Amino acid sequence: MSDLPFPIITIEGSPHSRGVQYGKQCQALISKTIAFYRKVFKYESNLDWNQSLQKSTEFIPYIQKYDFEIMEEIEGIAEGADCPLEEILAINVRSELLFLLTAQGKKRMKVSCTSLAATPEATSERETFLAQNWDWYVKTQNQCIILKIKQPGRPHILQLVEAGLIAKIGMNSAGIGMCTNAMVCNNWRVGVPFHVILRGILNAQSMSEAIGAVTKPDRASAGNFLIGHSDGEAINIEAGPDDLNIIYPERGVITHANHFQVPNSNIRDYIPGLWPDTIVRGHRAAKLLSADKNRINRRTIQNLLQDHFDNPFSICSHSFEKTPAEYTNQTNASIIINLSRQKFYVAKGPPCDHTYALIDKKDIF
Repeated sequence: MSDLPFPIITIEGSPHSRGVQYGKQCQALISKTIAFYRKVFKYESNLDWNQSLQKSTEFIPYIQKYDFEIMEEIEGIAEGADCPLEEILAINVRSELLFLLTAQGKKRMKVSCTSLAATPEATSERETFLAQNWDWYVKTQNQCIILKIKQPGRPHILQLVEAGLIAKIGMNSAGIGMCTNAMVCNNWRVGVPFHVILRGILNAQSMSEAIGAVTKPDRASAGNFLIGHSDGEAINIEAGPDDLNIIYPERGVITHANHFQVPNSNIRDYIPGLWPDTIVRGHRAAKLLSADKNRINRRTIQNLLQDHFDNPFSICSHSFEKTPAEYTNQTNASIIINLSRQKFYVAKGPPCDHTYALIDKKDIF
């Protein structure tokens, strides 16, 4: 295992025990995560901390119904980190709380991430890749960890997460991989939270189960879920609370940014009108991959993730000076997953300035 840009944490055992281990090992980082979102909920959504905590508890029945083990793990994190359960809930429903006003068309919150999949027919060595630039608040970058989860009866997981969260970008021992993009549309409600669905995907034993983790529940909010399998398949699900679109690979490639690419009269997409760079990034990623059709490899993907066309609104994103320093965004991490070989490459910060570290198969599961 090469030197990693984020600390690696391993948890195992029962759901509650895993949570306690997570909370204890990351207590200081979790405290920083909580402190940051306490500020940003007020800035972005005009929610004071007590309101945020109260709203977070409304999601408990939906999480329990979706997967009681996830709720047990959350409870364990709170115990291990020695903080109230509501605070761990609040950071795990951060998307629902942060985008609350944006989903009502009232707030211009910055949303950006670019993801892609390349399946064997498009790659030089007939491999399957997922990749993503994760763009988010700069302040959260040093609160991230690489989390290895060994869970009996379910696939083991490797993922990049903000400390205290149960899921983000990752892969599992059953060959499932996942990247994701934030999206905002109409009809947000209390339901199964975005990050809980991400964990549901990574808990899946099969591609069908991973897809069902998105399509079956009463979703609280919107999100884009790019799911791949080591045997050479990829599916993209654009999901709102009430409706969804499916995108299949075209010539072995899927690219996605933060807008709904498939027209759907039941979904009112707020992002293009607020942040039109999503349209540019989505098109740019598709164009760059198509230029290397049938020859795509890790280097091709890395070059794409370093692209600066239309900077600072580019795929490789840098801080935007007009945003208050406390809330500025950038590419916090760049991830390339070779599902065929079970290799996980991660760079900290904009990948134009940072090298990728490798976590190899022997170190993952």
